Amino acid sequence: MNHPHYSRPRRLLHWLFAAVVLWATISGYASVLLQPPPSVQQAIAFINVSLTSVLVPLFVVRLFYLVRHPAPPAPAHQSALERRLAQTGHAALLITLGTALFSGVLMMSRPIDLFGLQLPQPLQDPAAISVFEELHHYSCLALALLVAGHIAAVLFHQWRGHGVLRRMLPKRP
Repeated sequence: MNHPHYSRPRRLLHWLFAAVVLWATISGYASVLLQPPPSVQQAIAFINVSLTSVLVPLFVVRLFYLVRHPAPPAPAHQSALERRLAQTGHAALLITLGTALFSGVLMMSRPIDLFGLQLPQPLQDPAAISVFEELHHYSCLALALLVAGHIAAVLFHQWRGHGVLRRMLPKRP
């Protein structure tokens, strides 16, 4: 079965975002739910803010790349409905990811510590910060659900023998 691959830059961006989003989601929710010592919470917050802040400009690069370099053709086994569902799911993931990233920056009530580099706090108005904090909370929840659905869809297709995961893995000779 022929499975056209995504380009190398698209695969690299995908897996970089996947790793950071999974880390930030799992560690962030674990920090809230498990209430580790304050020093651990601060370390998790520092790492998450730094990693996700790096994703903000890369998100713009990713969007540009998506527009300039379309995805390979959908697998032949997919029906028109499956293609539409996949496109809608991917669009929802990107919109929600962008919302989570940008609201995460705009909700900061202090300078942004990017691996030791201090970036200025974007907003000063506590009411606006509060709005973006709430937006961030809900967008992260939605993103976690969409990521879980995305992973479930990939596993489902793998189980059915469609091999869609191969499109996002390095090419084998």
